[in-house]
Amino acid sequence: MGTEPAIRALLDRFTISVSPSVQDDAEKQQVFTWLVSMGHEAVPPLLSFLKNERSVYWPARVLREVLDGDELAERFGEILHFHWENPPATAFPKAQIIRSLEGIVSERLVETVQLFLEDEDDDVRLAAIEYLLGQPEEATRKSIIECYLDSEDRPRVRVQILDRLSDKGWSVRGYRPAVEETLPEGYALTREARVRKVGP
Repeated sequence: MGTEPAIRALLDRFTISVSPSVQDDAEKQQVFTWLVSMGHEAVPPLLSFLKNERSVYWPARVLREVLDGDELAERFGEILHFHWENPPATAFPKAQIIRSLEGIVSERLVETVQLFLEDEDDDVRLAAIEYLLGQPEEATRKSIIECYLDSEDRPRVRVQILDRLSDKGWSVRGYRPAVEETLPEGYALTREARVRKVGP
């Protein structure tokens, strides 16, 4: 039909899983193709869905196909800001949306993702960390280190940050004493204040 209510109803197919899984994937792929073919007409119901539903994987893919560049970054930033101000019942959609941002970058989007370094859920923090570590060091290093220091009761988050800082070769300059005091066994700082793994 092509109306906004009809498109919104069509999106509900992504909330349903059926057996066999091969048929389920084929039907979802068909809905994906229909939505992409609708172009910008599908954007308003997509935004509504992504703000209010848990099953965001396929709709996020549609949005990536329909939009690009600054508009895509702006729309994803809008969705995430909505979730920050109106936390969903579960953390799953927040983590999934952040994980769908690969290759999408803008200054405002980076700032919005940084908010989720304070999220109550570890998986959301980890998704935000991974996205931000894909940005230039000078843009996100400070916020990631501060997340490490603020995650005293979140060992998964701390270990992930240390591992990724070590992999990336980023330094903790400006925070060396505070980081050094909190390093778990198996990690140390080099003379240049870079994280390195030690031991077997």
